[in-house]
Amino acid sequence: MRRDANLIRFKDGFLIHACDSAGGIGSLENDLLNVPVEMTVKYTLRTALMEVISLGGEALSTSFEFANAPEYAQMALNGVKDILEKFSLPYVVSTEKNFKTSQSGIGVSVVGFTKNPIIGRALAGTAVFVAGVPLVGEELLKNEDKVLTFEEFLKIRSSPYVGEIVPVGSNGVYEEAKLLASNSGLNLKLEVDEEWLYKSGGPSTSIVFWANKIIDKAIRIGVLENE
Repeated sequence: MRRDANLIRFKDGFLIHACDSAGGIGSLENDLLNVPVEMTVKYTLRTALMEVISLGGEALSTSFEFANAPEYAQMALNGVKDILEKFSLPYVVSTEKNFKTSQSGIGVSVVGFTKNPIIGRALAGTAVFVAGVPLVGEELLKNEDKVLTFEEFLKIRSSPYVGEIVPVGSNGVYEEAKLLASNSGLNLKLEVDEEWLYKSGGPSTSIVFWANKIIDKAIRIGVLENE
């Protein structure tokens, strides 16, 4: 299995550990992309959380690592209160208290558990879909209405017709779709050839998945074939 998460087998199931990071994105003087730090943390947590839930896991705990002052970290955490409350997630925070920093540095980990990870299982002839639009940096700021919402993601994950889901990160849709195929021992046959298939997906603003039925608001991009 190749995923952006560790699966650790226990007697009654699997512990899932996923993480994500962001550097130079925030509201400090030397940040390369100036955005409210609350937004940065929201998308960083969302990415790691989506990875756990995509695998069929229940999120149990999270941690936030800031290479920044405690006051800045607290401001950032104000942006994820609703997510933490929604999933009843306990969390621990580490901050930089010894040195003054002028650029944002943020890491987030999410730990979850599942009895049966949703990986592979697809058969040849199964369709592959994308929901949401891959966006990064300034693109995201200008097109946030095109981002797959967390509610839409949860709806897709809960569908009985949907199998493995891979959140699209910096590797892009095409590479994540190939990963999806290989996890089932299959190959991907693309049916479309668009520029957005090959660009960075940023903080998981879209997902790629296989399904046995057309899914609302998703675009079919290919089919799985025998190797």
